[in-house]
Amino acid sequence: MKDENKTKASIKSKVITRRDFVSGTMVGSGVALLSAKAPGVMSSELGQRTHVPYAGLTKDWTGPGGVGDYASSNGNTHLVVNAAHSFRDLGFEQQISDAAELNEEYDLVVVGAGFAGCSAAYYYLKDHPSAKVLILDNHAMFGGEARQNEFDVDGYKLWGPQGSTGAVWPLEHAKNIGMYGPIWEELGLPMDLTWQEPTNSKLKIPYDAYSPMHINWEAQDLGWFYDDHAMAVNPWSNRFKDVPTDEKTKQDLLWMEVYRQPPERDDWAEWLDSMTYKEFLINEMGIDNPAIDEYLNPFAAAMGTGLGTDVISAYQAFNFLQPGVMQYGRAFGRMGLGGDPLLGIGDATDYIYLASFPGGNTGILRHIVQKLIPKIFGETKNINHVLSNPVDWDVIDDPKQTTRMRLSSLVVNVKHDGAPEDSDRVLVTYLNGGKMSRISAKKVVMAGQQHLNKRVVTDLPDRYKEAMESFHHSPMMIINVALTNWKFMEKLGVASVRWFGDDLGWFTTLRRQMILDGEEPMPLDPSKPTVLTMYNSFCVPGLPVKEQCAAGRMMMLGMSYADIEHKVVQQFTKMFGPAGFDAEKDIAGITVNRQGHAYVVTPPGFFFNKNGGLSASDVIREKHGRIAFAHAELKGFQMWEGAVHEGERAAHQLG
Repeated sequence: MKDENKTKASIKSKVITRRDFVSGTMVGSGVALLSAKAPGVMSSELGQRTHVPYAGLTKDWTGPGGVGDYASSNGNTHLVVNAAHSFRDLGFEQQISDAAELNEEYDLVVVGAGFAGCSAAYYYLKDHPSAKVLILDNHAMFGGEARQNEFDVDGYKLWGPQGSTGAVWPLEHAKNIGMYGPIWEELGLPMDLTWQEPTNSKLKIPYDAYSPMHINWEAQDLGWFYDDHAMAVNPWSNRFKDVPTDEKTKQDLLWMEVYRQPPERDDWAEWLDSMTYKEFLINEMGIDNPAIDEYLNPFAAAMGTGLGTDVISAYQAFNFLQPGVMQYGRAFGRMGLGGDPLLGIGDATDYIYLASFPGGNTGILRHIVQKLIPKIFGETKNINHVLSNPVDWDVIDDPKQTTRMRLSSLVVNVKHDGAPEDSDRVLVTYLNGGKMSRISAKKVVMAGQQHLNKRVVTDLPDRYKEAMESFHHSPMMIINVALTNWKFMEKLGVASVRWFGDDLGWFTTLRRQMILDGEEPMPLDPSKPTVLTMYNSFCVPGLPVKEQCAAGRMMMLGMSYADIEHKVVQQFTKMFGPAGFDAEKDIAGITVNRQGHAYVVTPPGFFFNKNGGLSASDVIREKHGRIAFAHAELKGFQMWEGAVHEGERAAHQLG
């Protein structure tokens, strides 16, 4: 890939330390980069110009974003972080008071253009087809975490997910466990899916990015890598003979796989939610081993729990199919994620997996957006057009259409015009291009996370604020590495790789692509380009949940793009160099997508309130005057299916 950022050339750059210069202040890795006032607040000039989004990060921190409509929207960019933290730290009180009245009134304003927000608009318009709807979002591209990175490499268009990826499949099983209703059919998504077969390769290659992390290790050729050791290929097949770890750890790994008889009790779900996953491992499975925690933590976090064994509820570990607790799926015929019984199909991992479009769940989200703004992708005659056609920016905020979308718009204040119980409208103030503007709406859906809602909705009763304070979010950094070829993986005999140690990242994998309208969206041939995706978590074992989330976020924010790029090259060279990998020739581009609040983290008691009464999620689900709240985190897990449920509920709630 060749672009103005000259990614390949920067690979040659010398090693740099983990330092960014933020508003003239050097901030090192692990330092609380944005934990207090943004460094720029120290400037008296800035204090007089608080309408300018500012926290000091630059484009060099964000790094290249690939090509296409998502090129300037790779994760939480410097512009997004600067604006959000400037609002948090500086308040904008005077600018909000002085905001320009746009004389725009809508039947519904939705704050957040991810799955929950777009679904809320979709379902509201089903009930009110002629309603005027506006969706506001602080990013330069809609989708929330359902966005993609795009690359052009040697004539091939490649995609990689920025975050959200994977729909529960097959469709009938997804519906049996209550994941979603008829929306899949309503969007015109394919009812039957087939996947490509590899060309010129004998490797077993998985269908998605998550299964090979652990839950389906037998379904692909898996390598484990330790520094100063050769790649151990399919280590489970020979009881870890080539893995440089102690015998106890090997036995504990095997015990996790053969553990099939968890304690049988009627209150098993509530019981699991009364303890951490680590407590379950120790007290019920007899595994008290730091090496096992090291093995499980990044896997659990990346699957969806956000953090590791020491803080997450054992019930949440069950929801995301973690070893040991997942056996309750066998015992009670459930998959997890709060799903209904699986109608006796047995172990869910044998029947249910995640179907991923080339750019992850971006493909699903774009279909919802097209329903809202039919001409947004121009003329679309098949699914590939919806996935790949560029956005028509003349259409997205056209006042002549029912639904409008306004991006790069940071909502900073939402409140009723008067007492919530008596008001007939809601005032919404947002920042766009350095200008503060105000619009009004008959109804509002807040489709963002609670750490934002508690600051933005300024007439909230205390019980809402208290409930929102209980939500904590872990960061995730998704790195997409575009390759000119993967012949070195073929030579090593691995389709998926897990590595151990203190290096950046821990896992990556090849994956088969869906056949869409008879076409392979990306090649699957060792001599042709592909994208490898890395889901990197930031667990800090030993800290409480809130502090661990903050510490992990500061670690991620404190890393420069150049440092991340260097570490990716270094790690790939160590692992794949013996098989002929050459970073200069084989890496075409690297994009970094920082998601500062990627996953809600659920400690014990989140799902089943220990003290009785309403849970925090149930409090927030209550309508506040003309405002309803919708986000997947209210279910305790951030998946697109849950986001759609919450968006639908909020839309119907507003009537």
